Amino acid sequence: MQRLQAASVGWRLRVTDTVVIVGAFLLTLAFREYLPLFWSFDIVPGPKLLQDVGVRNQLHLLPLALPIWMWTLQSTATYQDLRRIRSDVLLLRIIRASLTALGLIIVADFLLRFDQPPSRTLLVGFSGLVTVALWGARRLLLRLRLLNPEPMDVLAIGSPEEAGPYLELLTRHQDWGLRMIGVLSPESSADHSQMSGVPVLGRINDLSRILTERNIGQVFVTGQTWETATLRFVAETCEQVGVTFTMDANFLQLGIAQAELQEVEGWSILTFTSTPLDSEALAIKRGLDVLGAAAALLLLSPVFLVVALLIKLEDGGPIFYSQERAGLYGRPFFMHKFRSMVVNADRLKDTLQAHNEAGGPVFKMKHDPRVTRVGRWIRKTSVDEFPQFWNVLVGEMSLVGPRPPIPAEVRRYERWQMRRLSMKPGITCIWQVSGRSDISFEQWMKLDLEYIDRWSLFLDLKLLVLTLPAVLTMRGAR
Repeated sequence: MQRLQAASVGWRLRVTDTVVIVGAFLLTLAFREYLPLFWSFDIVPGPKLLQDVGVRNQLHLLPLALPIWMWTLQSTATYQDLRRIRSDVLLLRIIRASLTALGLIIVADFLLRFDQPPSRTLLVGFSGLVTVALWGARRLLLRLRLLNPEPMDVLAIGSPEEAGPYLELLTRHQDWGLRMIGVLSPESSADHSQMSGVPVLGRINDLSRILTERNIGQVFVTGQTWETATLRFVAETCEQVGVTFTMDANFLQLGIAQAELQEVEGWSILTFTSTPLDSEALAIKRGLDVLGAAAALLLLSPVFLVVALLIKLEDGGPIFYSQERAGLYGRPFFMHKFRSMVVNADRLKDTLQAHNEAGGPVFKMKHDPRVTRVGRWIRKTSVDEFPQFWNVLVGEMSLVGPRPPIPAEVRRYERWQMRRLSMKPGITCIWQVSGRSDISFEQWMKLDLEYIDRWSLFLDLKLLVLTLPAVLTMRGAR
């Protein structure tokens, strides 16, 4: 029954997508055909910037674009149960599908050599419009509850107290189409006739009878510690009659780590991780790092030249300062900065420990005598950090992430502070826009962990935007 319901929802989505893709193409084609009526200015002399584009020479693209788009939507898992996919994750998958489809059409044009070449403005405009339209259509279908199959009856196994949170979850999310109809208590559980209005139907040994007598679509086992024999009995009983078997992955009662089921050549593995799980979003984050770092190195090259000249003229020492830092999972790498201190600054650090103004294992000194005149300026303006764009480009750092610590500092970390090493270090983070040196070490660590727990692409973009005023106002910079 569940598979039939899922297939029905899948076909509804595919029909909707077909209508959306065809409609978006025709709408973009109409707009592109009449665009020259509103845009007659040519930026460069010579042939017209906007060539004549219309139904007669571009409609042949629709029979090509439709199956390609449908295939990429299928391959990027956009037809999974939308009630369980976050809106931002769904949008990322549709963007990925549209970019892939656009690339395939360009390749097809190169290989097939169409008599009428596709209009670049038409393809780009269509790709953008269909991406927004596909995402909007799915959200609208969910809002109108047109993707909800018939409610599925769920049987919970466990004590009524442990099944309570799951019942509350289903009550809050009625659009999931799941309805708890009863509970089977473990043998050691006290007798209950009802739990929050849901009847206790018997013991675990009654499972076979209940699945035969009632139209159960899913059996949910609570997070109680179960014997292997009991779990095997429940799983095999559900398997025999084709009922979905689900299990609470929070049986270890971990406070932060998230569970993910992976399959490797038929071997199912349950993984618990306290770092972000969205591989697609992390891949996009890496892409943004490469583009952002490459653009920064190119645009800031005049600044690099001027700063290098000033540092060299002041004392004739090295321009750059490379220091070993702890990267992802504590892996060592050399972080690059413009040198802002005297050449023998590391050897002088031990003599200044009595003047350390920071708590924890880090060393901070407001009027550090080792800082040069040029160094004071580039530190105040954060220009000394610019060479780290190279670390980002080669993959040792990210634009946004916890600041990379010195290995000697890591050795003095408390156990809970070690988790900040579980994400790639970055140039800026929450700490950077919250006062930098003006906040305590413990607050700094907590902000880094907050970033890891809350991470999303939107948070990265927000922190990048907030970093600019923090740097321009020189707040907390030393």
